Formats: sequence, structure tokens, C-alpha cells
Amino acid sequence: MPYGCGVTKTSSPDRPAPPDERQLRPAGRATRAAIEEAARRLFAERGFDASVRAIAHEAGVDPALVIRHFGSKEALFLRCVDTSTGIGTVLDGPLETVGRRLVAYFLEPGRPLLRQRYLALAQAAHLDQVREEMNRHTAETYVAALAPQLTGPDRELRVALAVAQLGGLLNLVFRQEDPLVTAADTDRVVALYGDAIQHLLTPDAAEGP
Repeated sequence: MPYGCGVTKTSSPDRPAPPDERQLRPAGRATRAAIEEAARRLFAERGFDASVRAIAHEAGVDPALVIRHFGSKEALFLRCVDTSTGIGTVLDGPLETVGRRLVAYFLEPGRPLLRQRYLALAQAAHLDQVREEMNRHTAETYVAALAPQLTGPDRELRVALAVAQLGGLLNLVFRQEDPLVTAADTDRVVALYGDAIQHLLTPDAAEGP
């Protein structure tokens, strides 16, 4: 579930839209910034379990102001949890080896924030607003970048399924912490799983062991 950021909706149909930040007075902008700073900190620590009340307490404001400024907890979450993963540089390389590059990127031990971001999104994936954003990111970041380079039928579907495969690996490693996978040699996992993903994208060009 390697998704990126960008809020698609800012409020539920039953709530008024939050105020435009450009129209806020200095005090309003300061309140909004304090809420956002508190939310970033608490979402990083607790994931989506961080409550509106806790965020408001951390920011020193009334809980109603959190919703007034951001429309919903989901919108605030999507704004504050930086789920952009820099994946564009990985997709820019040769198509014939993108499967292994993707797996290697997400399993790189020097990127601990990737695990934090994945777990936070997975925790909130049942919510419509978060799910819609995840689907948007899959379409814009992965499908739009890779599908035009593929040949054969079902190009967009194959990219979406490749993303699903990658998400399955991240679930095993980051959520389940499956001992068989986490104890395996990373290079071997990259080769085996990367080639499985590659087979969906370029069936005739997947690398061998």
C-alpha cells in the first residue's frame, strides 16, 4: 500500500467547508498552524488513533476549532501525514528492472519513515476519504507513469495489480512482521518478489535469479 499524499476532499457533506487559509486573520493562521503541528506530532506517534480531542489539547485549542479549520479528522490526517515516498525517481529508471527497484526501495533499512507512513495509512484505509486518496495516488503516480510504457492488453490493470503485490509485501514486513520474510536475506527477497512484480509489467523481460 505504498501511497502518496494530497487531500482530495476537505470536509464531509454534512459539514461546511473549512475557511480558506488566505482569508484568515493572523490569529486564525496561528491557531491553524498550532493544530497542524500538534497533529503531525500525534499522528506520527499514534497513527490515526490520535483523537481530535488529544490534538486540540496538544495545540491548546478547543476541539471544535480542529474541525472548523480542517473539515474532518481524515482531512487533517491526510494533510499532516506525509506519505509522499519519493517513488517517482524509482519509476523513472529502466522499465525492465522496475520490479526489483520498487521492492529494494521499500525494504531499504535507511528509510524508517516508510514503515511509519505505511502503518498510519493502513490504519485509516477503511475511511472513504483516505481510501479515495490512496486510489487517486495509485492512479496518478503508478498507473499514469507505467501503463503507457507497457505493451499488450490490460496495461492499467497490470500496474494496479503490481501495486497490490507490493502492498502485500509491505503488509507482511511492516504490519505482521512475518518472521520468515523479515529474517530472509533482503537481496533474495528483492530478487524473488521484484521479479514476480516484474512479470506482471513486462512478462518477457523479468530478470532471472
